[in-house]
Amino acid sequence: MSRRTAMVGVLIAMFFLSYFYRTSPAVIAPYLSREFSLGAERLGLLSSIFFTVFAAVQIPLGPALDFIGPRRVISILGAVGALGSLIFALAPSYDLCLLGRGLNGLGMSCMYMGTLTIVANWYPPRSFATVTGIVASLGNMGALSATLPLALLAGSMGWRGSFLLFAAINFVLAILVWIIVRDRPSTSTPHFVPPSRKFTPGQAFRAVLGSSYFWAIAILSFFSGGSFLAIQGLWGGPFLMDVFGLTPVGTGSILSSIAIGYIIGCPLIGMISDRIVASRKKLASIVLSIYLLTLLLFCTILQPGRSFLLLPVYFSLGFFASGSVLLLAQLKELFPGQIVGTALTCNNLFSIGGAGILQYVMGWIIERHPPVGRVYPIEAYREAFLLILAGLSVSFILYLRTPEPHPKNVSARHIVEGSD
Repeated sequence: MSRRTAMVGVLIAMFFLSYFYRTSPAVIAPYLSREFSLGAERLGLLSSIFFTVFAAVQIPLGPALDFIGPRRVISILGAVGALGSLIFALAPSYDLCLLGRGLNGLGMSCMYMGTLTIVANWYPPRSFATVTGIVASLGNMGALSATLPLALLAGSMGWRGSFLLFAAINFVLAILVWIIVRDRPSTSTPHFVPPSRKFTPGQAFRAVLGSSYFWAIAILSFFSGGSFLAIQGLWGGPFLMDVFGLTPVGTGSILSSIAIGYIIGCPLIGMISDRIVASRKKLASIVLSIYLLTLLLFCTILQPGRSFLLLPVYFSLGFFASGSVLLLAQLKELFPGQIVGTALTCNNLFSIGGAGILQYVMGWIIERHPPVGRVYPIEAYREAFLLILAGLSVSFILYLRTPEPHPKNVSARHIVEGSD
């Protein structure tokens, strides 16, 4: 096994944990609600604080990855994530659960972007979308483990025992990152081009935030990535339990189809982009437009009596949401390699921030409808899902109206390369 393969393997394992943590509330929501007497709004806050902290950390995280190095950042924050999982598992109160989940979000904030920064440094440029798709696919198996497997594990060990186990695994992986990972290959690596100049954090932020195309991608990421994680990570689970009367185990089996769709879609769409369709934007537009249509079906046709549609609709949501990997590939090609971490994390601020904000707002909308017992009506969920559908539609139109980018024509890149 090459060093590059071993490095990417341990980083994918870390990203696997990140995805497990972010999506696990969808399955353990009934246990949390009963133990801490939670309504929809407080449950939404408990889930969304992971994403809120995660998103806020993206602001300093980009320069940290570019100027301190992903190895140090990932290993240190990985240990923080393990501590958060430990506190969450042992918390005697709702407030300490919030603290643990927030620390967990802080610790996992760099796992995807840190891994992609390593990939950008170690792999040839035209294989970036393919490798990114593979990373996203394998990492999303963490979401798969947070469905039926977590439901079964929580049934046997309890939800607290499950998170104690994952805290231990998390800490071991943080140590392995420190031992195995290196930020960049040697200058003798064929595809590696040493940086021609250095950038300050201020120059990096000006370059990224001064690009109109960055903003088009970031706003679309807010609603595409945010809506996908809002459904996969929380509200797709209670929707199945309340509207269709499924058990946590039955809910886990349906939720797993989202993860399976995403796992299949990411590498497939990445390879199509690298090898067949030259335009990242055209392919992203096609795939994400189908995701939008699938979300429309989710809002309108899923109802009791049509349970046979659950698996294909949930699978389609995951499969076509994987088009978001192409947005990352576009960003990577727009900016110099020395500041790719800043570009990717600035976008991730919107994607993960969208999940946190949308999960909480959806919970607020759902709780406006009086529950029957502890069950919310289908109208409550439909209103919440229509909110993300509307936002995604507007952001998609803005993205389509932006001209096809070319690295030579991006003003942000000229600003950086021409700055003193």
